[in-house]
Amino acid sequence: MNDQNNQDFDKIINEEKEKSFIYELLLMLKHNKKWWLTPIILVLLLFGALIIMGGSSYAPFIYTLF
Repeated sequence: MNDQNNQDFDKIINEEKEKSFIYELLLMLKHNKKWWLTPIILVLLLFGALIIMGGSSYAPFIYTLF
């Protein structure tokens, strides 16, 4: 009986590890029908990438775009 419980617990843990944050975010958007959040999230990710790249050696190339 104890071995069966351990195997079930291991199975649940492995299933939970397979789901990533992005996958769960997409499931939430789909389930709650919040597709209007998608452009907001994409813009925030683009701004984050721009800020990260602004502090790197790519900065001169980014500044020429603006």
